[in-house]
Amino acid sequence: MTTPRNFDIGSAEAWDATLDPERVFFDFSEAAQTELKRFLDAQTVFEGMTGIQPIEAIQVDAGAIPTVAAEMNGLRAERIMGGVRMAVVRPVESLTFEQQMAVPWVIGSLFGELLVQNEAGDRAYIITDRGGRMEEGARYSQTRQGGSFHTDGVNLKSGYDCFLLSCIAPAKEGGESILINGFTILKKLQEKAPEALDVLNRELVWEYKGIKADFYREPIVKVEDGKLIWRYLRNYIEEAAHKTGEALSDEAIDAMNKLDEVMEDRDIQFRYFLKPGETAVINDRQIFHGRTEFLDAEGAVSLEDYLTGDRSQPLKRTCSRFWIND
Repeated sequence: MTTPRNFDIGSAEAWDATLDPERVFFDFSEAAQTELKRFLDAQTVFEGMTGIQPIEAIQVDAGAIPTVAAEMNGLRAERIMGGVRMAVVRPVESLTFEQQMAVPWVIGSLFGELLVQNEAGDRAYIITDRGGRMEEGARYSQTRQGGSFHTDGVNLKSGYDCFLLSCIAPAKEGGESILINGFTILKKLQEKAPEALDVLNRELVWEYKGIKADFYREPIVKVEDGKLIWRYLRNYIEEAAHKTGEALSDEAIDAMNKLDEVMEDRDIQFRYFLKPGETAVINDRQIFHGRTEFLDAEGAVSLEDYLTGDRSQPLKRTCSRFWIND
């Protein structure tokens, strides 16, 4: 464990908080797009799809798509594990609706190991409004609620390196994605509330929510092997404390209030409405994200109903998510 107030992250953790388009948006080259389309055209999983799970059968061999693999290796090294720690990959032209849903699976497979996200064992996971609310025990990803700046890797003690969020369909209103660089947050807390870092560096109880019925302990922020690691989703922290009967201390509540206050500063937020086919690639240990509350069009249907029914109906706000370890 490091000395909390110092948080010596070393020169290896050089970072860039300049979120201009050249550092955020990424386009596959024409050659990579042609190669990727040819690869997806050869797949047999798309016919008769009733959900996203069939794409998990696609075996991604970097040798079969060398240009795509090289560009993803560069993206990973230069922007995700270094630099700004995030990117928005723009759509590949000329793909079918189903093929476009497979692009983040290909990206994730080239980045590393795709992880299971629920008790069903799904590695491709749909984020949409299923009518639940976090106050009633629903996972944040299955609600239309906004706010709650967080990292995704709170369901596993080990966490994971990055995650992908790909837009299949936007909401009628709202649903803006908000991303914040964790190094900027650290710097702001060091300047404004260094005592809060001491508290945020202490272990709290967390739940393997949606994964298994169990709990674990980890701090909200730590430095491990010289690397900065954040873990935060306040609603889940409060819920785990309630379920285990371990009340949060006044110090912990005050420290989280200070963390939330820093993140509410719009000057350090990158805000963007993901468009259909765009995929946000995010370093989950060092980037916080959230969204604004959203509203679907009247009569909007789920992805499953859209794929099996009348495609003239509006589709609910739907994103796919992938958890990845390097």
